[in-house]
Amino acid sequence: MNLSPTVFRPLILTLTLSLTLGAPGLADTAPNDPETLMSGIDAMRRLPAGGVRMVQSGAQVFFLSDNGRYAFFGPGFDLWHGARLTSLPEAERLMGRLDRTRLTLDAGDLGALDVGTGTAEVLVFADPRCGACAALLDRLQALPPPLLKHYRFRLIPVPVLGGESQREVLALSCLAERDRAAALEAWLTERTAELPPATDSCGQGPLQRALVTAHLLGLERVPFLIAPDGRLQSGAPPDLEAWLAGGEGV
Repeated sequence: MNLSPTVFRPLILTLTLSLTLGAPGLADTAPNDPETLMSGIDAMRRLPAGGVRMVQSGAQVFFLSDNGRYAFFGPGFDLWHGARLTSLPEAERLMGRLDRTRLTLDAGDLGALDVGTGTAEVLVFADPRCGACAALLDRLQALPPPLLKHYRFRLIPVPVLGGESQREVLALSCLAERDRAAALEAWLTERTAELPPATDSCGQGPLQRALVTAHLLGLERVPFLIAPDGRLQSGAPPDLEAWLAGGEGV
């Protein structure tokens, strides 16, 4: 499915992680010799920013293209957190969470279907054809009633397993536009393959927005969860209740 530019542009404005590089006066600190540049590297980590790695060399940090061709010196900023990247450990800490007070992710615009009635929102990106996702949804439904009254799990369908997944997600999104309860039941009972195909542009808007959002979040696997406090979880947490409480169930 082609992503519409009219969908992509506003999401880019809302969800742009960028690096502000090349501040005046800092270029003089960059070594002129590439061998000096690459020696003494302590660690590096790929940023969820499209082909950029952050490198720690002693007390200094710089940024390197994935192919190793380009190096950038100067301050880097995580604009999603409003924080300067001063060290690799700090960058890794920020990469593991979102500041949900700064970023407004409206799950309803992404075609979310809800389990639970609480005010504490947990975003769950999942593919209806994903076995691990289905197992997680079973665990969500089996949570104690008090937790289901405290949390609202906003299930966002994203097709990551190929063409059949895309067909099912589009059919699910189309049904949700007419009957959200029926769409949720079809997903929870693993009957999305039985849904009639979507026609015309039905369901495409939420699906496009969900795909763009998943891309900008750097989503590489499903299920992918975002806790109410902004913690990110790639894959289902082994201990769901501990993860919800902010514990070590990851």
